[in-house]
Amino acid sequence: MSRAFPGGVRILAISVALASSTSCGYVEQQRVTRSFAEMEQVARAIAPDDLIDGPRKVGDAEFQAIYREGDRVHFQLFQLGENGPSVDPYGYVWSPERVPVDDSNPSVASSFKHVQGHWYRWSDSY
Repeated sequence: MSRAFPGGVRILAISVALASSTSCGYVEQQRVTRSFAEMEQVARAIAPDDLIDGPRKVGDAEFQAIYREGDRVHFQLFQLGENGPSVDPYGYVWSPERVPVDDSNPSVASSFKHVQGHWYRWSDSY
């Protein structure tokens, strides 16, 4: 009977780890959506050639970079993959003038998914 207990503990630990890893994206999105008002203030203030590079906390969310690209402002989240930093950037875009479209570099596939108002979830694939 004592051998069954450690196996049960392992199964429980694996279940908790899986639940945590699948909910992290949801928690991150909640932090970002709670921060949209503060993020919009930053987006309105950033000049066309400005780049905020390095960790920057805005509201409840922390970003790796914030920059303007045309009429959009990108809020890039930290890129952590299974094996360390990822090469494909992602985050959120504030686009008050139009629905963002993939009109950038032909070697990059950008995707945008509407979240609310002028906010879109964004990702690039190289």
